[in-house]
Amino acid sequence: MSDILRQVDEDLRKERISNLWKKYGMYAITFVVLIFVVVAGYQIISSSDKAKNEKLLEIYLEAENSKIVDDKISLFEELLESKNEYLSGMAELRISSLNIEKGNIDEGLLGLENIKNNKNYDPIIKDLALYLFLIFQIDILSEEKFMSHINKAMIKESKYNYLFKELISIKKLLLGKSLESKNGFKELLNLADTPSHIKVRAKKFIEIAN
Repeated sequence: MSDILRQVDEDLRKERISNLWKKYGMYAITFVVLIFVVVAGYQIISSSDKAKNEKLLEIYLEAENSKIVDDKISLFEELLESKNEYLSGMAELRISSLNIEKGNIDEGLLGLENIKNNKNYDPIIKDLALYLFLIFQIDILSEEKFMSHINKAMIKESKYNYLFKELISIKKLLLGKSLESKNGFKELLNLADTPSHIKVRAKKFIEIAN
């Protein structure tokens, strides 16, 4: 009887984790999209060919503001052949994430994997591709497969190290490794530079892990 009760308790916990991740995971993805816009805008405006790149930025912003996914993809595809490699990389990244949003999961994940493995892309773009690649599969990949994409050196060097630390802690929680998960979230709470929105999520996940 006790085994049955433990299983029910574990199932309820997993459901709470899943519901919380669905709620806050969208905020995380929205945050990443905002990074795309801000960083792309800065890179374009600060480049030498300002007039041409401002036109490219207009297309990029039009794509982000479009309400129809297919229209977004079409506009981003216009930027793939841009001589501005940073912008073309950002456009390819957005196309991959939008394909996943459309339900073309395999195509989108393949695109993200190609981007994160492309040595010619800026580290920021590669890190964002890896983050999205993992976030979209967090409840699918085995722990071994999930962790094969992340190591301490990579996390330390990444500008998004807090996001990756958060993902690892969430993965541990989904696997039922509550203590490891809580320790990871507590570490994020204790770091002075951890963004406030990540600390808010960390507190919520610790409540579930207890």
